[in-house]
Amino acid sequence: MNNAAPALLALLLVCSLPAMTVVAASPEQEASTGGSANQHYRLQEGAQETPVAIENTTNQLPLSGGIQGSHAETGADLGTSLASSSIQMQVDYEQYALVDQEFAQATNDEQVAMIQAAYNRTQERINALDERERTAVRAHADGDLSDTELIQVYLETYHEAVALSDLLTDLKVRADQVSDYSLPAQQPRTDQKTLDFYTSTIRTNIADASQSIRSGNTYEYRIQTSQNGYRLSTLSGDSYLIETARFDNRDTTEQNQYQSQDEAQERLKELYPWTLSHRGSHTQDNSVENFYWLSLDHPHGELSTYLDGGTGDIYQEIQVVSADSLPTVESKTKSWNSSFEVTLNKTPAHGPVELTATDVDTGEPIQATIMIDGVEIGETDENGQLEYLPPTEAYDLAINGESSRVSTGIPW
Repeated sequence: MNNAAPALLALLLVCSLPAMTVVAASPEQEASTGGSANQHYRLQEGAQETPVAIENTTNQLPLSGGIQGSHAETGADLGTSLASSSIQMQVDYEQYALVDQEFAQATNDEQVAMIQAAYNRTQERINALDERERTAVRAHADGDLSDTELIQVYLETYHEAVALSDLLTDLKVRADQVSDYSLPAQQPRTDQKTLDFYTSTIRTNIADASQSIRSGNTYEYRIQTSQNGYRLSTLSGDSYLIETARFDNRDTTEQNQYQSQDEAQERLKELYPWTLSHRGSHTQDNSVENFYWLSLDHPHGELSTYLDGGTGDIYQEIQVVSADSLPTVESKTKSWNSSFEVTLNKTPAHGPVELTATDVDTGEPIQATIMIDGVEIGETDENGQLEYLPPTEAYDLAINGESSRVSTGIPW
């Protein structure tokens, strides 16, 4: 038999991680996610179970209720909070080696029992990920958890999901090598799809930034939380990245209302009509855990979404969308000190805003520094334009031009 060390080591690592204790963040911790530069706000968004309908592009899953939000950035300092995991892994080396030796010397029945016990513990850890994040998100929405503490929870979940994913792969390989034994066909696949959500592109980028050895290498993003879920979002070049979870749309106790995968597919077509009109979609039946997963590349980007079989609603969604594909739902033009003229084009579901600054007299684009609520967010390009994620329905916008700097509230 091949060495079982990777699987058993991963199991010991993830099972040795303690539950996170939430403590007040120190000033140094706040600095790692932007500190006082974070922009905090609250807004109301009506209850809505189905994705927001967006014309001629893919729909988006919204949040509901009172939303706590901020803009943050993660750098290398935050990675130090995870150093204890590596230390624990080294401490457990001798213990895992003894377990590996025991496994190699076990009978066939004993090996089956060991693998099944390891798999059961793995499922317990997977189930615990969701509850950990729900608790943290709701505490953040109530103002009882800082941005830094919330991001630490996301990072812990990310790293544990990676370890659990590796463990699942190794356990499946190990099970295949035991005579007359295999893990259930659908369950490990379903577990893996559950873990995939916790290792999204945004989370991977946050984790990479937290472990960067280069000072000043940071990753900027927007955090939004409510009692019913959360959204992480960021602009990366021309792409708008979104990760959304709706806790109220997930009910594992409800009976699956779909008799087949085709029925679930029809429901997904109702929720994402424009997106599902294009070819290339892949739907996975994970009814063993009462959900269906859809993955689709479409002309404007990528969609990965999770449909609850009981509620019939989307409870998790990951999207990469071309910002240029989002329609303008509201446009406002304002004059700045009789020198600048600024146009703001708003997109659906609190998406990106396109700002265009021009000279009032000549109509030529203005290259200027843009600030929101006193925080610099970037500079307009040669066309006088800048896209940004708005903090709320009302915020202070400042344009630092050549001859004047004006700040004013912009009601939406």
